[in-house]
Amino acid sequence: MQNLYRILRVSTLKGRLRLWVGVLIVTMCVLIVLFMSLLGKVIKERETHSALREAIELQRMFIDKWKSERLADIEYLAAMPGARALNLEEMRSQFRMFKLTHTEFDTISFINAAGNTSLNLDGPFDTNVSDRDYFRAVRDLRKPYVTDVMIGRVTGKYIVGFVAPVIGGDGKFAGAIIGAVELTTLDSIMNQFRFGANGETFLLDRDGFRITKPRDRFDAPRITVQYQTDIYQRAVAGLDAPKSYLNQAGERVYGAYAWTSDRQWLLVGETRTADVYKPYFNLFGVMALITALILIASYIAAMLLTRKMIALLRHLLNGTKRIREGRFGYQIDPSIIRTAPAELKELSDNFNIMSAKLATTMQLLEESAVIDHLTEVYNRRFLMNEGTKIEEAAARAGNPSSILLIDVDYFKQINDTYGHLVGDRVLKHAASLLVACVRHSDVVSRYGGEEFVVLATNCELERGCELAERIRTWFISSPYRDEEREIAITVSIGVAQSRPERTYGTNRLEDMIERADKALYRAKNRGRNRVECDDPEPRRAE
Repeated sequence: MQNLYRILRVSTLKGRLRLWVGVLIVTMCVLIVLFMSLLGKVIKERETHSALREAIELQRMFIDKWKSERLADIEYLAAMPGARALNLEEMRSQFRMFKLTHTEFDTISFINAAGNTSLNLDGPFDTNVSDRDYFRAVRDLRKPYVTDVMIGRVTGKYIVGFVAPVIGGDGKFAGAIIGAVELTTLDSIMNQFRFGANGETFLLDRDGFRITKPRDRFDAPRITVQYQTDIYQRAVAGLDAPKSYLNQAGERVYGAYAWTSDRQWLLVGETRTADVYKPYFNLFGVMALITALILIASYIAAMLLTRKMIALLRHLLNGTKRIREGRFGYQIDPSIIRTAPAELKELSDNFNIMSAKLATTMQLLEESAVIDHLTEVYNRRFLMNEGTKIEEAAARAGNPSSILLIDVDYFKQINDTYGHLVGDRVLKHAASLLVACVRHSDVVSRYGGEEFVVLATNCELERGCELAERIRTWFISSPYRDEEREIAITVSIGVAQSRPERTYGTNRLEDMIERADKALYRAKNRGRNRVECDDPEPRRAE
């Protein structure tokens, strides 16, 4: 997936959202089009096969009826008194009158019992047909007969003969009457049937040879090419027609077939698949166009719908950038999300809540990093980091600074006597006394254990010693008190002033602290509860 984003150069949420919305819409449209296409194709195939079968069945019924009517016509002539009496003149008259009303017949002939043509209205009489199958069939079976396609010996044309036996007055076979119908008549009959704009129906004989010619192709050969297409093979086997197949011309077609009732002829109907699907393809094109329009409209609607989401996410992103820059507590304006979806409103509200909590937490963390949690004055870390900056700023301004290192006397005894909880309260009390004694510009910090440091700027050594003495006196007059006890507190203080040159440490603050520590050490060694300055001459407590 990441490779896809990289190839498409899509890195933002906005771009990815638009990409997937577009993919989703395109996929849905393609699936709908494919489903409708496949469904339409199946429906169209079924409709085509059903229509073909119905059309072919109607045509089969028509052909069967036409054959039975023509055969009945010849039987009628064979049953006439003139024919039964073998009266050729009367038969001639009857034949002529018959042809006037039955134009389908090309010739009508009477064949005597020996197979010789005794009467033919349109040709010579010396033709012998005793070797023909149809003559032997009517002679032996004494039933009417329809011949296969044959070449007439009189006309030399392709014909179909309708033959009926003539039974004499003595009940014996006296001959046969044959009515010949040229295949052009069948052509005109079959050309009346059409399936679709370019579909056609045609007749095959039982051997698969085409009897009728294609429409508008009167020069096409007849009874010369045997059809071996799928539909003929299936018709011979009695199977259903295939969904589609290649016809004799190599075109993909749909087809249906039906045998005539005597299974002498095979009626076949074919229509090209291209013609069947042409309207369908036109409809498919319209559907594709409509789908494309829907796709564009849906994409635009999706973009409009997601614009507010993207805008709110942009505000959220901006908020996270502000927090990353250190602007904790940044809030998203509620008016921006007033019309946003409920989920995004909740997300924005949660962001504002978390941002406020983060600001509070960061404030607490910052305070805990520089404030001693017990005494609530600055811790040693703050003193060493910020105190150095404060002292250096004072030095650049030409102002001296002083350090007071303060130690609570006998604090271990307080812990041992009253317990650590009381000891903690004593330290907190000591810190509050220091804060009350110094200026707001002075820095009070807990240096460690029971030791405190006061950094006083713009304060030379003499004033620093005075401040230390005031603190010492204030502690004497302000013992720790609670409901159960009162504990006297004294402090020892070492004082040092900043110098241009350093004797100890890496900066002047460390140098002052070290010198103040040595002064504090002297104060402890000299009895505690006193102030010692960074000076050879000690200052005694009054």
